[in-house]
Amino acid sequence: MKSFLSKQSSKSFLYPYFRSIIPKDLVSNLGGATDFRLSLNYVRQEDRQILCLELKHITDEIFTEIREGMKTLSLEDIKEILRIEVRKQIKHTQHFALGTNEFDPVKKSKSIQNVSSRETKLRQELSGENIKEYEKELDTKLESILKSLEIEIETNSINYKNLRRKFSNLYLLRFDWIRNLINQTTKIEDEDTFRREVDEKLGISLFPDLISQTDIPQSYEVKYQSIENKYNSVGSTTPLTSLQSTPISKCIEQYFGERKGMRERSVQQNRTSLNFLIHSFGDIPIGQITKEKSSILKSQIKQLPKNRTKNPKYREKDFHELLDMKIPDKDIIHTTTINKNISSLSSFMLWCVNNGYSNANTFTGMKIPKLGSASSERDRFSEKELKQIFSKHNYIYYTKSFLKVGKYAFYWVPLIAAFTGMRANEICALYLDNIREIRGNHRNKRWCFDLKEEINRPDKRLKNKSSRRIVPIHDTLLDLGFINFLNLIKKDPERKRVFEELPYKEGLYSRNISRNWNASYLPKIDIKTNKNGFHSLRHSVIDNLKQIGVEPHFINELVGHSQGNIDLDRYGKRYNPDILYNKCVKRIVYETSNARRIDFLALKLDWGKIIG
Repeated sequence: MKSFLSKQSSKSFLYPYFRSIIPKDLVSNLGGATDFRLSLNYVRQEDRQILCLELKHITDEIFTEIREGMKTLSLEDIKEILRIEVRKQIKHTQHFALGTNEFDPVKKSKSIQNVSSRETKLRQELSGENIKEYEKELDTKLESILKSLEIEIETNSINYKNLRRKFSNLYLLRFDWIRNLINQTTKIEDEDTFRREVDEKLGISLFPDLISQTDIPQSYEVKYQSIENKYNSVGSTTPLTSLQSTPISKCIEQYFGERKGMRERSVQQNRTSLNFLIHSFGDIPIGQITKEKSSILKSQIKQLPKNRTKNPKYREKDFHELLDMKIPDKDIIHTTTINKNISSLSSFMLWCVNNGYSNANTFTGMKIPKLGSASSERDRFSEKELKQIFSKHNYIYYTKSFLKVGKYAFYWVPLIAAFTGMRANEICALYLDNIREIRGNHRNKRWCFDLKEEINRPDKRLKNKSSRRIVPIHDTLLDLGFINFLNLIKKDPERKRVFEELPYKEGLYSRNISRNWNASYLPKIDIKTNKNGFHSLRHSVIDNLKQIGVEPHFINELVGHSQGNIDLDRYGKRYNPDILYNKCVKRIVYETSNARRIDFLALKLDWGKIIG
């Protein structure tokens, strides 16, 4: 433990304070805090050192008293913990077996193979070089259990090592139980058979009640249930209020019920994050979500694969099966995605606190610090890459098959993105009347994209308030015949959207464009990396303007970013289209070298022939 006098910066001055680091084994006993701090700003300088020594003595005594109040792990404690774990493993076994179609021999065989594969993997971990890693993961679980029961954690003690070994043996027994249930050699309802086998294999008489159930005093059941409740709540000893006893699933529904304006896609993404709580701990009362449980869930999320619903290797696996797998590093979920999940969980728990369902937001401060700057997460396209992307040989060949079947978006959307910095869905969701002539500073009108949310068009959503803007159309797009294209498609009286061929999926119109661009086009021309994609066109516009010295407030206005200034954001009017065009849009120029521009006009097509 460290205790010391230090100085903390607060804007323009430093102030002294006493700091005492809380020992790791006592953090959970002190509400998750990692240190004590006490300001010494108003203590005379000559008295500070003496006061720090006295405070150190007091904190040492506090830590000692806490430890003395904790009991050591006994054989009876081991038995109580294992009884509860046996019950949990029996339920897990029953759920797995009932999820197998008993009338389909192929699926039964596949389930048996799956069980055998998982058993082989566990045995290899227990007998191979990975046993230390396995024991480390098991220690995390056991430490949470022991902390919840206020039992001192001594990982080197004989009783602790005995408990860890019994847990491993129990996990191995589970595989035989599943096979027996699938093959119907044991009945689902016959839980006592499993308990007898545990007693036989573990040899510590966990279930003496199987000999004579009437011999067990009622006080045993009361004690057992009390310990089980404490075990499951992982550290929660305060009685729950009626609101805190609300199941997680019901809280989730009430949470989304108050967020009527949330986009469909955002709701889906947030539900995925919040459902992790149920996947991990079951549909328990929301008040039982503690800081320790939040830490456990965070560690579990970090083990998940990215794109698990799309990847054939993972999409058929449930939450716990994925945790049992050894996911390769290249498939592990990205830090940004982990933090998005934690952010969703934190927002939900904050709502729970504000509405009386929980005492604390247990996910606050749990995001993982990112290495490097935000700009390093996604690459822009270099001018040479843009020349390759929009070369006539590549781009026309890529888009011609789409144009033949009326899928004009595959030609226009990337070009619009490259000369406006607009987001993919902002472009794909455009209605015909969102493209109009707007008067500038003079009498002349200028063609613009009018990006706005409209009550009568709930499918057309913007990311945030700053996204509401007017974007002047670049001369290159006009020279490529964009207005002529619009006039031709407007001849269809039934047509309402510019790119009506794009389907609405998961709250977006841009899904097919982004997916085809990232999974097909960029790989085919050999410039796809794990840090670039369709969104890199937006980065290319922003960086291009930044490098030629365009002022940030013009760039922010163009791409729909907040100005980062309350006066500009709240009170400042939008720039006149002429100003934004002259200061920003017309300066979007791509050159592979000085005065050698990329020839976008080589992509010009005869829209009259194409649309007819």
